[in-house]
Amino acid sequence: MLKIFQSGGIVMWPLLILSITNLSCIFERFLYWNRVKNIDSNQLNKIIEKYSAKNYSSNKTKINISNIPLEKVLRKTILICAENKNNIDIALSISLKALEVDFNRFNILFSTTITVAPLLGLLGTVLGLINSFAFIKLGTGGINADQVTGGISEALVSTAAGLIVAIVTLVFLNYFSVIKRKEMQKVYEYAGYFEIMFNNRN
Repeated sequence: MLKIFQSGGIVMWPLLILSITNLSCIFERFLYWNRVKNIDSNQLNKIIEKYSAKNYSSNKTKINISNIPLEKVLRKTILICAENKNNIDIALSISLKALEVDFNRFNILFSTTITVAPLLGLLGTVLGLINSFAFIKLGTGGINADQVTGGISEALVSTAAGLIVAIVTLVFLNYFSVIKRKEMQKVYEYAGYFEIMFNNRN
C-alpha cells in the first residue's frame, strides 16, 4: 500500500489530506443524521406542546440546550418574538433559515473536494507523463524502461486516487442531501403545527 502511495507522486499528499478531512466530516455527519432520524413523532409532539403552552415563558428557553432540530427552531422562535407575539411567522422563517446552516454543515467542503480531487488526479497524470517523456530520447536506443513505466504508474495511480476520493465524497453528499430534505420537510410540517397551536392559545 505504501509503495502504491509513493508511486502516485507528489499529488498524493494533498489527496491524502483531503481524504482524511472528508472522512472525519463524513463520520460526524453520519452520527448527526443518525441521531436526528431516531427522533420519533411522540418527542416532536411533546416539544410542540411544551413551547406552545400558554404559560410557557421565553426565559425557560435559555436553559437545557437541545440537539433536536425542531426544538432549536422553536426555542429561537420564542426568543425572537418574546416582545411581539404577532411576528410568529417571521420568527419561524428566520429560525428555519438558521437551521439550514446546521443541516448544510461541511457541504461546501464536500462540494470542493468533489471538484478538486479529480483535478489533482489529472495534475498527477500530467506530471507522471512529463516524467515519462523526459526519459524518452528520440533517435537514440537508450531508454530506461523502469523510469518510463514509473512515470506512467504515477499518472495512473494519482488519477485513480483522485477519482476514488471524489466518488466516495459524492456518494455521501447525496446520501446526506436526501436525509436533509426529508428532515427539513418534517421540521417545516411540525413548525406549521406549532404556529397554529401558538396562535390558538391567545
